[in-house]
Parts: sequence; structure tokens; C-alpha cells
Amino acid sequence: MKSGYSVMPDKQVFLIKKFKSIKYIVIMRAKYNKTKVFFLGIMLVSLFYSCSKWDEFKMYTKNGAISYAGKLDSVQVSSGKERIRIKGILKMDPKITKCKIFWNDFKDSVAYDLPTISSGRRIFDKVFMVSEGVRNFVIYTYDNEKNRSVAVNIIGTSYGDTYRRRLNNRLIGSVSFASNKTTINWEQMDLSTGGIYTETEYTANNRINTVVTPVGQSSTILEAFNFQNAKFRYRTIFRPDTSCIDTFATAYFLR
Repeated sequence: MKSGYSVMPDKQVFLIKKFKSIKYIVIMRAKYNKTKVFFLGIMLVSLFYSCSKWDEFKMYTKNGAISYAGKLDSVQVSSGKERIRIKGILKMDPKITKCKIFWNDFKDSVAYDLPTISSGRRIFDKVFMVSEGVRNFVIYTYDNEKNRSVAVNIIGTSYGDTYRRRLNNRLIGSVSFASNKTTINWEQMDLSTGGIYTETEYTANNRINTVVTPVGQSSTILEAFNFQNAKFRYRTIFRPDTSCIDTFATAYFLR
């Protein structure tokens, strides 16, 4: 009886199975070779890194013990206008010849050569430019044998345009004239931005006068000046924090 399909001979079935087995073996060998190359690459990179770290370790060891240069002590940081000031003390160690300061994840740095001394302590006091923001500074010192100190970490703040845009001139509540003098009554000021005083300039008796009014003071007297007949100008000065080595000022307002 004829059927609608034919049965494949046993020999053909055997050959197809053998072909599939050979193909599978070839694919698996290729995957194995790729895996072997991948892990070999990882091993080589790890070996190179380990050797580099070992060379660095050996550079800072002597006779089996780690040798460190003396670190910068009593470190202080002061904020500034797109700059930072770092002060510290180098104890008596004439071998210390260099100081490096890193920040921004070691992407930025400054280096200073240090004068050698035969005795006593050295004062380290440097100011350098830093873009605006809060930064973590990492400080190392080095001796003449290229030994490095342990890291000294300190956080400092550099102020710039972002801070400056927050500053507003002090507001005037009222101005009056009596007894040949002008009195300016000031509004109370928000002290959170670091306002410290207001400068007021006016001309009287053919000379320019400047009056400084602390933010805690509520009024300013302009002697021999009538604001109804002449103008004065004023601006407010700010220090963002007590350690800051710089001040910021608003633009002058004319009144």
C-alpha cells in the first residue's frame, strides 16, 4: 500500500545525525577558544596591574618596612573667590622637597617645590585657583628619595558666579533730611548669604565721602548732604563664610 510520504533510509538518518554532531563540536570548540582568550586577557591585565602596584609598593619600602615622608600637619583651608588657600606646618625634616595637592578625583593638581632647611619647622601657605564648588583636597609631601607621605584630606569651598547671583543689595526703608544731614534707614537684611556691611558714597564740600554701615546697624548718616539736591550711591559687601579670604560686592545702586 502506498503512503503519502516516504521513509528516509537508515543510512541517511545516520549521516544527518553525524553531521549535526560534528557541527555542534565545532561550535563548542569556537566558544571555548573565545572564552579562553577572554580570560587570558583578564589575567594579563591583572598581572600588569599587580606588577605596577608592586613596583609602586617597592618604591616606598626600605629593608622590608614602608618608608613615608613626613606629612603636612595642622592643615587649614580657607575659601576664596574661585581660589583656595591651604596652610600647614612641615615639621623638621630637611629631606622633604615637594608638596602636591590634588582635587577633582585627581584630575586637577598643583605642585610646589619646598626650600630645604637645616632645622626648625616650615610654614606652608599657598593660594591657588580652583573652579567654583565644594572640593575634597588630597595633600601629599615627597622627600628627596621619592618617598611619599600618607594622604591628608581636607574639604574646602571655592565661590564664583553661582554664589554671586544670590547676592542682593540692602534695601532702603526711608530717607530723610534734617539739620544739614541725610539719614538713611535700612531694611533688615537676610544674613544667610554673608552680608557684612554697606558702603555709601556721596559728595559733600567738593570731596567724595564713604560711609561704612555694618549689617547690624539700621541707619546711616550722611553729614553735610541733602539727598533732595544730589544723589548718593551704595553697595553691599559680602563674605560667604568666616574663613573666606575674599569679599564679594553688589553693583552700586544710585539714589
